[in-house]
Amino acid sequence: MTAPRTTKKKVSNAHPSISQAFELALCAEVNQACPNCGEPLFVSKRGRRYRNYEIAHIYPLNPTDGETDLLNNEQKLSSDPNHEDNLIPLCFSCHNVFDNPKTIENYRELVVKKSALIKQKKQNDVFFQFNIEKDIADIIESLSSDNVQFEASTTLEAKRVDDKLGNNIPPLTKQKIKNDVISFYLFVKERFADLERSDPGKAMLIATQVKAFYQKQKLITSNMQEIFDNTVQWIRRKHPATSNQAAEVIAAFYIQNCELFE
Repeated sequence: MTAPRTTKKKVSNAHPSISQAFELALCAEVNQACPNCGEPLFVSKRGRRYRNYEIAHIYPLNPTDGETDLLNNEQKLSSDPNHEDNLIPLCFSCHNVFDNPKTIENYRELVVKKSALIKQKKQNDVFFQFNIEKDIADIIESLSSDNVQFEASTTLEAKRVDDKLGNNIPPLTKQKIKNDVISFYLFVKERFADLERSDPGKAMLIATQVKAFYQKQKLITSNMQEIFDNTVQWIRRKHPATSNQAAEVIAAFYIQNCELFE
């Protein structure tokens, strides 16, 4: 007599116990706005603040058989559904739309958004880890001096930039870098020479720090636009008073000088 076949019971994953600090960190990651519709995650009523979101699992915590089949060949951001890489705050409405029913399009869209957030978080860690000497702030400030006069170099000076960047960076960015080299390279070079005369080895140390930051960037991304943008943001993070334009000038100087994109 054949024994009756038993069906293996599916084990359900438990909902995570999320601390308030962890939940607030997830909200800060999306700038306290629903990443799908932009609606604020917190609303004010009668002088009090209320949550307007739920923490969503991108890949389902306990997928149905249909969801398992649907997402069978899709990217998972973590093997653990309760890992922070698989969690994202969504407003109540978007969370409901995302889950009911689950679709490939909505899933892929949220994976792309969360992947970008994960990448930015890693980049923020790099900004924190890599330092740059405070003396560069004086050179940055000199770019905004009322008495400053810039001696433009020849267009030949920017040829090295053109050769190094090629077609691997958007034309507008490349032209901006070339213009900054032509307009400001000689001025910035002289300011670093002044620094080296007053404090031997300091300009070389800063160049080494920029080079080390670039080497780290290459391990994270091969996208030249991203590396340039990250360098600009790094300079601004280290010296918050720096304008975006001034930081771009410094980054362009180091591209011409070969610390960036050797």
